[in-house]
This record gives sequence, structure tokens and C-alpha cells, in this order.
Amino acid sequence: MQLVEREEFLASLHQCFENVLEGEGHSMFVCGESGIGKTSLVKQFCRTVNKRATILLGTCDALFAPRPLGPLYDVLLQLKKDWTGYNETITDRTAFFAQLFLELKAHPHPVIILFEDIHWADEATLDFIKFLARRITQLPCVFLLTYRDNEIDARHPLRTVLGQLIPGSYSRIVLPHLSKEAVEQMAESRGYNGEEVYKISGGNPFYVQEMLASYNLGVPENIRDSILAAYSRCDEKAKLVWDLLSVQPSGFELEYLEQLDAAYPDVVGTFIEHRILIVEEQRLFFKHELFRRTIESSLSPFLRISLHKMILERFRQSFETRHQVERIIHHAKNANEYELVVQYAPEAAKKAAALGAHIEAAKLYLTAIEYYNKQDKEVLVTFYEAYAYECYLTNQVKEAIIYNGKALDIWKEKGSITETGNCLRFLSRLWWFDGNRTKAEQYAKEAVDVLENEPSTKAKAMAYSNMSQLMMLADLTKPCEYWGSKAIEMAKELNDEETLLHALNNVGTTLIMTPLTMEKGTAMLQQSLDLALANGFHEHAARAYTNMGSAPVKLKDYTFAERVLTEGIKYCEERDLNSWSTYMLSWKARVYAETGKWQDAIEICDTLLAMHTSPIVKISVLIAAGMIKMRRGEEGALALLLEAKKLAFDTNEAQRLLPVLAALLEYEWLTGEIYIEQKEIDTLIALIRESDAVVDNSNFIFWLQKARGVAVKGIRIYEGYQVDNKAAAKKAAAIWEKTGAPYEQSLALFEGTEEQKRTAVSMVHELGAVATSEKLKQLMRNSGIKNIPRGIRKSTQANAAHLTQREIDIVTLLKDGLQNKEIASKLFISPKTVDHHISSLLFKLDVNSRTKAAQEATRLGIIK
Repeated sequence: MQLVEREEFLASLHQCFENVLEGEGHSMFVCGESGIGKTSLVKQFCRTVNKRATILLGTCDALFAPRPLGPLYDVLLQLKKDWTGYNETITDRTAFFAQLFLELKAHPHPVIILFEDIHWADEATLDFIKFLARRITQLPCVFLLTYRDNEIDARHPLRTVLGQLIPGSYSRIVLPHLSKEAVEQMAESRGYNGEEVYKISGGNPFYVQEMLASYNLGVPENIRDSILAAYSRCDEKAKLVWDLLSVQPSGFELEYLEQLDAAYPDVVGTFIEHRILIVEEQRLFFKHELFRRTIESSLSPFLRISLHKMILERFRQSFETRHQVERIIHHAKNANEYELVVQYAPEAAKKAAALGAHIEAAKLYLTAIEYYNKQDKEVLVTFYEAYAYECYLTNQVKEAIIYNGKALDIWKEKGSITETGNCLRFLSRLWWFDGNRTKAEQYAKEAVDVLENEPSTKAKAMAYSNMSQLMMLADLTKPCEYWGSKAIEMAKELNDEETLLHALNNVGTTLIMTPLTMEKGTAMLQQSLDLALANGFHEHAARAYTNMGSAPVKLKDYTFAERVLTEGIKYCEERDLNSWSTYMLSWKARVYAETGKWQDAIEICDTLLAMHTSPIVKISVLIAAGMIKMRRGEEGALALLLEAKKLAFDTNEAQRLLPVLAALLEYEWLTGEIYIEQKEIDTLIALIRESDAVVDNSNFIFWLQKARGVAVKGIRIYEGYQVDNKAAAKKAAAIWEKTGAPYEQSLALFEGTEEQKRTAVSMVHELGAVATSEKLKQLMRNSGIKNIPRGIRKSTQANAAHLTQREIDIVTLLKDGLQNKEIASKLFISPKTVDHHISSLLFKLDVNSRTKAAQEATRLGIIK
């Protein structure tokens, strides 16, 4: 097994051994807690030097009555000498030790003596350790000893031994826990949650390995047995302390512990010294979460309940005074005090939401719902609405729809018009997020109809603003402004900043898309963001970031777009706004796809496709991934684009349909096959005649002309897509070069002179667009052009399988047995990038495994 984060320590042992070969021995003490990897380290060292030295092993055992000099007799047996004159009854230990010393000195080879677990050593063995360690420099010997430093307190006799050694004759290696990064890398290489594994294991290598060997978030049997063995050795008072701490994941204050029993601090002091327990900010914790979970799971249900009740009764007032409501909820749930759970959970949820912990807020509201066992619908409806909103923010849209629907039923039953209208408006928003524009429009209209004859209210203003938002999302400027102005007017009348900033966002986003109103739209969006940030409106700030970041993508201002999206994603990730962070990530993938950073785009797409995301997010991701695969000539592109098309038609929004149908038309151009029905094209043409999204409209029309030879009249075309003649194409290419879109630049260049066509072919090949490159070269051959670029680099031509230099680098490392994470680290690329290169080289070498790839590359002479 490969050691992780132990290279430095292994090197120290090897350096020590090399020094010994020059004639001077040295003692090496390797210490650390149980499971830290002491044995793995010293065994790895011994394996690497066993042909150059005699290795003698001795072990100390945790026996009730350990045999005196047990590890020393292990060594004597391995030396195969007649030591019958010496036994446990010998009184002159010094003579015994001196005889062995002389034997080692006369030994023909360098010697490594390894004593393991000397924290369990008997007094006689400790005497020998002191004797040999003080004379070790006279021998060609490494005296290697391991011990658990957390099991030797200030009075342990080993402390005395260590204090009496000669400085410079020994070294100490203290093994640390694995870093969080190392644990995450180990876990993720097996497809597991590295952060969770690190949290539970604390970075202890043994715990990490055991958890990954049979992955679950419970406690593996091997670890459980070792922890319970330590527990069983405790006296009754100590066991009670362990029991008490096991039911408190957030730790227990030292002052509270003393209030329970004046004797507890003394008990705790011993375990702190042994580093089983630790103190952080005046709270007591198990050092390893696995200890806590193991002890908690071993408690009987009745004992567990009684412990929670006792803590709740003694300290509830203190928890409340210190605003530690979450602890009251924890103990109340486990003590079966359900009314207390319902009393405190909503309060904790509000606090969590205000702090941006929206996932936690959703869990707490759901807890209140689950533990409420009365029939008061006034209480239930507040829980339903709050829970639905937090689910919406955290990308649990279907759950939000269900619980907002429950709230709607209650408000309708009660005849509450304002609340009914507000619920309908929110359902409209939820159905839009779920990719169903038909239902979104239905509920939006119902909300307006229900509230139309009511006086001005926040709910009514938001219903207007929601209509404005739907119009903005459909790229319908005039209707968006109409509903938005109504919402803005009413919001100002009510002094309602939340609705005001919501409506400003809608109108600003649609105005920014037109050159004449871009400045006004930008100002409105900025005002919306400023108000949201000032008032702590998390959702509205997220919307503002999203629209300020996505609009420039459509306008091809990629630099500004990336900056805003990066800032917005950070804001949302810090506040559990998963619905928005994933949405902005999908736009960032589009930025990368359009600016030629295809591998970065693919990495985002892979991440999002592995998650449960809303259809709105998934559409963009499928398009970006499908488009890149299509241009690269990789398998799976068509399936991704067809799935995106299906989801996009459910939204009935041009901004979803335009990119996917444009990509499918490009696929038709590349393959000569038809994948879009004429009625689907007709539907989209009807939509874009009402849409003000000039650039996206133009992209679709460009590919419709290219793939089908169909021209659409009466629609303004963006200059970057005007390539009807060489002059226009040259101008278009310059526009794309300035904006930083190399693929579009190459397509525009291809409409120019022969030399520009050659440049275009080289550019798409440099991007990795193999399929596009071949298509363009075929078009050049068909038109009689000579000297067409071959497209394959000299380094690639030089090997039979046409591997790129990067692929050669990777297959070389595969031969050495490295995994993706290790390869990524060596080549300074991401593991996902490595994975894509491996897929490519497997295909080129016509093999189905990494091992076979290395073998075939060697056979072909590509690598040595």
C-alpha cells in the first residue's frame, strides 16, 4: 500500500540508515496515536533496506502481566544464538545487555532493531532500551522504536528513559494526521465524499482506510472493536463521562461538567493527557468523531434518552440564555420532548437563514413539520411556506412545489385572498425553475387575477413583478416593461424595497440587451443588487448577480461576465444558495465553451451533470457539453443535445431553445443527417420574431442557413454572423477576435480567402475541434483548394496511434502505475482533464484498460 503524506518521514529513516553505513548508529523514535501509521512507515522502510541490513523485530504486548524483556527475547531467537544461560531470573541485567551489545558489534552486516509499541514495555525492557540507546553510536545499527505518545502521561516510565538519552544520539518522528486535502483525494478517487470522511476520521490513516474499505458513514467494525476495548478498560466514573460526551456532537462546556459532578474534571484530565479528549474554546470533545459515534451507538435506548433528558433539564435555561437553541432541539429530539422541538426549531431556522445557512434552515423547518402533532393549520401553513422557500433556495424545487401546494390548499380553504395570491405567485416561480413555463404562466395569471381587485399590497406588487420576470425570461421587452412599471409604482407607494429591487432587476435585464437602453438597464441592475446586499435579501442578490452575469454572455462581453459570475457564485456558495450557484455555474460553462476553454467548460459540466439540478440549469449544461463533444468528434454528443432539446421545449423560452437548436443544426452540418423537425424550427422562428435577443437569434439563423440553406428575412442580424461576402466575413472575424471567441472567429475566417480558410482549419484543430476541422478540409477539397493543412502536429505524426504530447505524457505515467490524482498533480492539470485524455488515448490505442494502454504504447514504441 502506498503511504500518503509520509514521504518526508520515510526519507528521514533512509538518511539515518545511510549515516549508519558510515559507522555511527542512531536511535529513531516514531510516535503518534493509534492508527497514525507508525507500523506502516517502519515496515515500508524495512522492506526497502532488507537486502542491505539484518532486521531484528521485537514487540511489546498489552498484557496484564507482560513478560520481562519480551521484545529482547524476540531478537535473541532471530539471532539463533545459544542464550540458555540467560533467562528471566537473571539478576545481572547489565552483563546480559553487554553480551548482546558485543554480539551486535561483531555482526557482519548493518543491523536494524525494531521494537514496536514500547509504551507497553515492561521495566526491564525499558532498561534495555536506555542501555542500548545510550551506546548506539558505537554500533552500525539503527535502533527503531515506535510508541503511542498519547498513552504516555507525565508519570509514565518511558518519559524518564527519553529524558536520559544523549542529545544527538537519537531523533524523534512525530507522525501527524493526514491533511484534509489528502483525505479528500483518497476518498474522491473512489467516488466518496472526502469532506465527510475527513470530518469523521479526523485524518487518522487507519480510520480513513477502514472507512473507505467499506464505505458508509457508520463506524467500521475494526474501529468499533478497538474503541470499545478502550472503553471497557475505564472505571465506572470514566465511562459515565464518555457516555455523557457521546450524546453531544457540539461538545460540552467544562463548567457544565463540573456542575454535574465535582469529580468529573479529574477523570477528564487523565483522558486529555492521553489525548482521547480535547478542549477547544472551553468545550470538551472526543478527539475523533468516530469515538463519539461508537460510544453513542453502544448505549441502550433508555440510557440515551435519560442522558438527553438530564442535560435538557439541567442546562436548557443556560442554552437559551447563550442563544444555543440548536442544542435544545438536539436534546429535545433525542429525549422525545416533541413540543420543545416544535417550539425551538422555527426560531433556529430563522437564525440559520439570516446567517446564510439555508440548507440548515430547510432541515429545521422540516423538523418542525415532522414533530408537530396538532391540527392547527395556522401553525402548519407558516411552516409549509417557510420550508418551501428554503427548499427553493437550496435546489430542492420539487419539494418546494409540494409544500407550497399544501400551503395554497390551506389559504384557499380559509378564504385568505392575499395569501392565496401570494402562494400562486410563488408556485409560478417554482414551476418556472422546474422547467415548465406553461404552468408558470398559468399560476402567474391566476395570482394576478386573484389580487387584481384587491387594494395595493406587497403580494399584489410581487404578482406584477413576477409577470414582468416571466416576460424578461422570454426576451419580451415591452411586456416586461409594462408589468415591471406597475410593480415599481406600487412598490414605491408601499415603500416596499424588496419588490422594488425585484422589478428593477427584471426591467434592467431586458433593457441591457438593447444598445440604446443598455446603460439604463445596467444602472437598474446595479441598483437592484445594491438594495439586495444592503437589506440582506439573499435570493434577490443572487438573482441580480445571475442576470448581471448572464446578460453579458449573450452580448459576448465575456470578461465582464466571468468576473460577475465568479463573484456571484462565491456569494451564493457561502450562503447555501444552491439553486443560484448551480445556475451561474452553467453560465460560466457557456463562457468557457464560447471562449475556447473547452476543458474548463467540460469540468463544470461534469460536476453539474453528476448533481441533481433543475431543468433550467441542466439545459445549459447539456448544450455546452454536447456542443464541445460534437466539435471534438466524441461519442455521446447527440444524446446530450437531444435531451437538452426536450427539456428546452418544455420551457418554451427562446433563450433555452435558440442555443440547443443552433447546436443541433451545427450537428446536421457536420454529419449531413437531419435531427430537427420542421415544425420545431417553425415554432422557434415564431418565437424569435417577438424576441429582442439579437445575438442568440443571429446564431440560430447563421446555423439554419449553413445546415439547411434556409434564410430568415426580417430579423436583425448581429455583425459577427454577417458573413455573406469576404469583406463582411473579415469584419465578423475581427469582431470575434476582439471578443475572444476563437471558434466563431475561425468560422468567419473560413468564409474569406484561401489563406484565411487555411488559418481557420488550423485554428479549429488547435482547439481540438477534430470533427469541424475535417468538415472544413472536406469543403476545401470540394472547392478544389490545394495545400490543405494536415492538422496533426509533428509530435503527433511521429507515433503510430497519433497520440498528442499530453497523451504521451499521461500514458508514460500510467505505465508507472499512477492514478488520476497523482498524474494531475505531476502535470499541473485537473483530474477531470486527465480522465478525458485517458478516454482519448484508450480510443486511439484501441484498448479498454489503463494497463493495456501502457502495454500497447510500449509495443508501438511510443514510450519506452
